[in-house]
Amino acid sequence: MESIIEVVVGIGPRLAKCIFHIMESHYTSKVANLRDQVGELNNAIRNMRDRVDEAKGNGEVIMDGVQRWLESATEISRRAEDFPNVNRDRANVSCCNVQIPNLVSRRKLSREAKQMVEDLQREIQAAQGFNVVAARPALQTVIAMRGDYEDFGSRKTILEDIMKALQDRNVSRIGIYGIGGIGKTTLAKEVARQVEKAKLFTEVAITTVSRPPDFSRMQREIAEKIGLDFRGLESIPARADRLQRRLKEEKSILIILDDIWEKLDLIEVGIHLENEGCKMLMTSRDRDVLGFMGTNQNIRVDDLQDDEAMNLFKKIVGDIVEKTDFMRLATDVVRECGRLPLAITTVAYALKSRDDLSVWTDALMQLQNSAPTNIDVALKNFYPSIKLSYEFLRSAEEKSLLLLCSLFGEDRDITVEDLIMCSVGLDLFPNVHTLAHLRIRVKSLIVRLKACCLLLDGDRGDGVKMHDVIRDVALSIASGEGGMHSVVLKKKEDCRNLKMKKLKDSKVLSLLPYSNFDQLPERLECSELELFLLLSDQRKCIPIPNHLLDESKDRLRSLFFEQANLVSVPPSFHSLQNLQTLRLRGCVLEDVNFIGDLKNLQILDLSVSTIKQLPIKVGNLSRLQLLNLKGCRDLKLIEPKVISNLIQLEELYISEYFDKWEVGEVDVSRKSNVNLAEIENLPQLTSVSLRVPDAKTFPKDFKFSEKLERYRILIGDPLGYLDSTGISRSLLLNLHERSQLTALGLESLMKRSEGLLLDGLIDVKNVVYDLDREGFCDLKRLHLRHSDGVQYIVDCVDQQIHPHKAFPVLEILRLSGLRNLERICHGKLPEDSFKNLRQVTVWRCDKLKNVFPLSIFKRLHSVDVSDCEMMEEIVGHVRSEDDGAVEFPELRSLHLRNLPKMVRFMSWSEAEAAGGSSSVESPEPLFGEKVI
Repeated sequence: MESIIEVVVGIGPRLAKCIFHIMESHYTSKVANLRDQVGELNNAIRNMRDRVDEAKGNGEVIMDGVQRWLESATEISRRAEDFPNVNRDRANVSCCNVQIPNLVSRRKLSREAKQMVEDLQREIQAAQGFNVVAARPALQTVIAMRGDYEDFGSRKTILEDIMKALQDRNVSRIGIYGIGGIGKTTLAKEVARQVEKAKLFTEVAITTVSRPPDFSRMQREIAEKIGLDFRGLESIPARADRLQRRLKEEKSILIILDDIWEKLDLIEVGIHLENEGCKMLMTSRDRDVLGFMGTNQNIRVDDLQDDEAMNLFKKIVGDIVEKTDFMRLATDVVRECGRLPLAITTVAYALKSRDDLSVWTDALMQLQNSAPTNIDVALKNFYPSIKLSYEFLRSAEEKSLLLLCSLFGEDRDITVEDLIMCSVGLDLFPNVHTLAHLRIRVKSLIVRLKACCLLLDGDRGDGVKMHDVIRDVALSIASGEGGMHSVVLKKKEDCRNLKMKKLKDSKVLSLLPYSNFDQLPERLECSELELFLLLSDQRKCIPIPNHLLDESKDRLRSLFFEQANLVSVPPSFHSLQNLQTLRLRGCVLEDVNFIGDLKNLQILDLSVSTIKQLPIKVGNLSRLQLLNLKGCRDLKLIEPKVISNLIQLEELYISEYFDKWEVGEVDVSRKSNVNLAEIENLPQLTSVSLRVPDAKTFPKDFKFSEKLERYRILIGDPLGYLDSTGISRSLLLNLHERSQLTALGLESLMKRSEGLLLDGLIDVKNVVYDLDREGFCDLKRLHLRHSDGVQYIVDCVDQQIHPHKAFPVLEILRLSGLRNLERICHGKLPEDSFKNLRQVTVWRCDKLKNVFPLSIFKRLHSVDVSDCEMMEEIVGHVRSEDDGAVEFPELRSLHLRNLPKMVRFMSWSEAEAAGGSSSVESPEPLFGEKVI
């Protein structure tokens, strides 16, 4: 390379000076342009992160392309930002202790800067192409729910007929009909499972129609399954139009409409199928309804045969039936149940583990003598059996919880939080004094009610549902015994029913507005009301009349509003002095000062509301145990001393959008915000959810309490997605040094976490050894990203270092941008390590040569490996005893992308496993003959 002196001698001082100026200006302008483009890309990254955070807050799944763009764009931005500093020595040359521009290097650096600018612009342009960043997660319960299907001979024939009809080109709409509780829904779900297993259709979507039909929910459930986003569309017609246009693109889809009560206009909903390969399966109690829906073939589901009914009963109650006296009673009990699966199941679970002959005799007499009044004719066959199951519940608590569940609307997911909040207001558990204990009690009762087949698994998380027949019977019991009523509001005239005598004496009232209902009565004439629920799934908010609660204000203890407009707060709200639970979820709120007057409040839920600030008066609630501000995207101010004054607070959930934590001492001269020290000083706190964008916000010597039992803590805005469904303890951290974990008291929380996302750690080499030598015994989901120091996830070469099994309950593993990761597992793993692992994603781990050994890989359900420069094989060395055909029976999804060095799916010899040459003289099949 020519030196500066040679250039100067060859071209003369004046010309050299001119060239210096031109070259330096050229280089300077390129670097300046680079900085400008970095700024634009960083803005795009921040905007995308905001969109991603919003989607996560709504429980949506982030699209893979978005995640890859964020990680790629962040990496390119980081390299571009470092470019001037990293290349400072290349850009200059020392001459007589003076730094002089190096012309040749600067020319090359200018070209590199230009290329980097193009890379930045490409990423910026790519960001503009993401009109949608996430979608609601597809519901998997259709396939997962297998426990309630019995392969009866009579059902086998029906199932075969349905499957034949689905494959008949001349049949586009199939109907299944039979009385309630006969097993239509169970049969439809089994059809869906078999259809997906046989791959007869590319998509299977199921939705429950129920009574009255909720078009909005139906549209949402089908859209979720096919990945359609209704963002920005509020009205049912607008969503129907988008759904219809989307379904026209489907060449092969099966839509299942369960529990149709009346003729539906499918065009109005947006699910009118036109393509030849698309079909519809419908269930109804009425064959004529199916005829109105245009079915080509209708299949009847009859009650069970005598032997099938008895076998079902025996399977549940056990061998006690074989005793002569019990067998005689069992025969009569099954006969009284009308050979209906739902009735038999509920009674059998009520009698299970009861070996007293008198109990069985009493049960039979109750079935024979139960004669309900004022009950729907369709329920008469079920009322005795379900009422018996209710009576046989072991405690008043179980009964009360079941009746509460019936208030929440047909086919609605009922959460543990729903039941906890109702329980507090009604004082159902007087001997339970903490929310943590109450949560455990409610969950245990749910388990019991599921075991009795009175509750079903919900669609998400730990929620539950009720079979519509059981709900109808439970509502009948609730109205007769507990003064509990649920009223569906479809039109203004329905409000007149609220003046009926039985409703006026209600202690518990649930109003369920559907469709376009938008006008509540001016006044509820319910002076005995203790619990009032307004449960709306509508997009628009219902205005609350000023005098709605005037007559109820003295006794009301629990108030639930969903999607209500409370811009103008009714005067009576200030007088709700006995109120213990207030839930204003998804409501339009402005001034919430009135809440500070409710001195007996124990639970306050303002989640997903429009609240902008939490005023100082809320700090007056000295009895408050739970404060929920999740999803409040407009929340900007939590006044100082509000949180710290809530000394009884056990559960605190701060909006993930709130990031205005005060640093240092509060400045009284301006409008200040809450300081994290207020959270540290809550003595009863056991559950917390919050986001802190910058670790520097934490006060000196701050530590999270080790008493925390449930938490979701985000620190430093980590980039990446961590699904928190079904887990109660998770950390999402963007920290650079292990010492920060210690400084913030996070080490003990990390060891107990079920979900963990670590972003940016630079001084961690061996994850297990450096972070938790006990092997992360509770961790179910791990996402490790952009931690350049990581060489191994588990290094077991030295067994003295790792005496424990590693990740024994881990289900999901994501490794992203670990540039120095050499092996996930190094050395022989302790037994039971990774034994529950099912899903693995590896992205941009450039030194990694394989993923997992065969022993672990054979258990995996989903594998995604992409952009790994040195990846040679997916499965590590197969031992000699495995040197035969290898099956992967659990593998459902395998994605391999951009792996330039990959030559085989798995290695078959010690030489290959030891890292021999990856080159081959002749191409070989990727999988070979031994992989099945």
